[in-house]
Amino acid sequence: MAEGQYQVIFSGRIIDGAELDMVKGNVARLFKLAPEQVDKLFCGRRLILKKQVDQAMAEKYQSTMLRAGAICEVQDMSSGQAPAKAETVIPATGPVTPQTAPSEAPSSAISIAAPGVQLVEQQVVPEANIDTGSMDMAAPGVQLVEQQIVPEANIDIGSMDMAEPGVQLAEHEDVIEADIDTNGIDMAEVGITLVEPSQTPPANIDTNSMSMDAPGVRLVEGEEVPPAQIDTSHLSVN
Repeated sequence: MAEGQYQVIFSGRIIDGAELDMVKGNVARLFKLAPEQVDKLFCGRRLILKKQVDQAMAEKYQSTMLRAGAICEVQDMSSGQAPAKAETVIPATGPVTPQTAPSEAPSSAISIAAPGVQLVEQQVVPEANIDTGSMDMAAPGVQLVEQQIVPEANIDIGSMDMAEPGVQLAEHEDVIEADIDTNGIDMAEVGITLVEPSQTPPANIDTNSMSMDAPGVRLVEGEEVPPAQIDTSHLSVN
């Protein structure tokens, strides 16, 4: 097939299980786009990210976007079929070269590899080189550790005795009844007020010198806050 006859098309699709905001962040880092530019890529329309490239380059763009969580379509323009309608949208800053995009992304960037991709090469673990020539195994039933005999407890119980069943070991002490003289105590009839409530005098406040403003009147004038003078000339957005 002729080279330079492929184009990469993106319609805003992401892989299953990925979060849209995370995928947008990955794509923004890959292409060095502003948030509003990324939103245009995920508007849902068919957009051409790269055109007139060879098959290898188109597939590299597709693989790079897939690692970021976005699904692209590679279209062969030399197949003789009319291409699907798509708008040409190539970022003004230019995309990062697909071969170097993953290594140049910040260490904090999170992406999802394509199904089946081996993320870490398996390291071959060398066989353990252990000399067992001086080691031996005892025959079955051999006692490896001699059991230590625990001496019997030498406790003299000659002076101890046990009472017969049912014997009360401690005599119960009777509690003396409380001797309280209640002859001088009386109970008032139901409804009688035991303590007369004290009368609280009404508050004597002179309000003749006080007035109330009409509704909507501003009681305190607000102070104007001058705008912040911040120099942002040395700041940039990646």
